[in-house]
Amino acid sequence: MLKDLDVSDGVFAACRLQDDGSIMESLGGLNEANMRHFAQFAHAYRRMIGGNTDLFSLLAQMNGWTPARGWIVRGSRMTVCNVANVVAMAENCSVPLKRLVCAVEAAAHE
Repeated sequence: MLKDLDVSDGVFAACRLQDDGSIMESLGGLNEANMRHFAQFAHAYRRMIGGNTDLFSLLAQMNGWTPARGWIVRGSRMTVCNVANVVAMAENCSVPLKRLVCAVEAAAHE
């Protein structure tokens, strides 16, 4: 469940997305409009990564470019992590990256 991510101190927002990018469930410190923007970002980024990996596979004539678990975008203050259809945003100073990835992965496999 997503509420298990909330237990991880420093997780600012999390949501479970449908294939079209709409929100199935969410939690955290974002208002409804910002949560929609967060979900749209995650959906668009996932599609962009998928397109890039497909292109790399075509040009390189090699399979295996697609990230096995998901993706991470790390900025100076915040990190966004996605596994399957679960995406979470956390403060860098509050949550170790490995702990965030493990928590998102656990939520994705429920």
